[in-house]
Amino acid sequence: MVARGTMRIVCAVISLALLMIAASQAGAWDQQYRFPIKVRVSDTDVSDTRTRSAGIAGRDTGPEWDVAAGQAKREILCPKRGFTLDLGMRPFFSNLSGPVKVASKAGEGTYLSLVGHLRLPADRTLWEFYSHVRMWDKITGRLEYLPWIWTGGGHTPGDGNFGGLLLKKDDSISTDLSITSIVVGADYDVSFGRDLLFGPNADLWVIKWSERVAKTAGESLDFTQTILQPTIGAHIRYEPANTGYFSWFKPYMEGRFSWMSFAGLGLSTWDVAAGVAPPVSRNVDAGIKIGYKQWKLDGNRGRLYPDMGVEGVYLDFSLLF
Repeated sequence: MVARGTMRIVCAVISLALLMIAASQAGAWDQQYRFPIKVRVSDTDVSDTRTRSAGIAGRDTGPEWDVAAGQAKREILCPKRGFTLDLGMRPFFSNLSGPVKVASKAGEGTYLSLVGHLRLPADRTLWEFYSHVRMWDKITGRLEYLPWIWTGGGHTPGDGNFGGLLLKKDDSISTDLSITSIVVGADYDVSFGRDLLFGPNADLWVIKWSERVAKTAGESLDFTQTILQPTIGAHIRYEPANTGYFSWFKPYMEGRFSWMSFAGLGLSTWDVAAGVAPPVSRNVDAGIKIGYKQWKLDGNRGRLYPDMGVEGVYLDFSLLF
């Protein structure tokens, strides 16, 4: 239950920031000019002007499109409806902590520290992959794949019971833990002025927990369980529109949290980040951001009793079409 105090602090900070920005932006409700997508420079207009002044009929040489610095929107999927696609990956420099209890079918088992007893490494770089589709400038559908894997070994510092496998002090063991998650989620954005977005979000987590503990002497135990866990929360994103020459980089700051206790198991997440997304062509932006996030799982579901967390700094690299 290590996340509840931290979650309250994060929610309070995000709420306070939202109120402060809302108070400063209360008069800026002009949604029409929030996304000045592209500036069309037409040769027809120029030639018509010259024709009227000189009395010579001009010929339309076709339109040209110039991207406004810092304001380009990626709309190659469906220009009329404003669909955009975001593909990316994240190296997550994680820190693992907390105990987990795996009970046998007879109910045997004790809480064992993942790092202290089961000898898993506390620090590890994990890789995550995602795809986001934004529709009608308000709704974002998200699909994420998070294959987290830890492998470790050593001598147990004390007695324990892993799902019926008895562990004695100084036993030599090896441990493999895989927490593979597929996350399907959606955001709804509400624009407040030209620079601020906020709104609710919902996620469905499909988590496959696979764990194996083996003694050097030959005894081992494998445990696998699949968990379905919904969460709800909120998010906020700040995109300053007027940053001078730096507006070409399109800087932004964002934060989000989600939580739900469902069928005895609680899952909470939060993250804050800042990044840029400069254009690399007329229709593609290259995004990079740095952030910090936390993932907590506590309670029990079936034979699994987790009270553990994963948190740390991450980088995010993406292409926005």
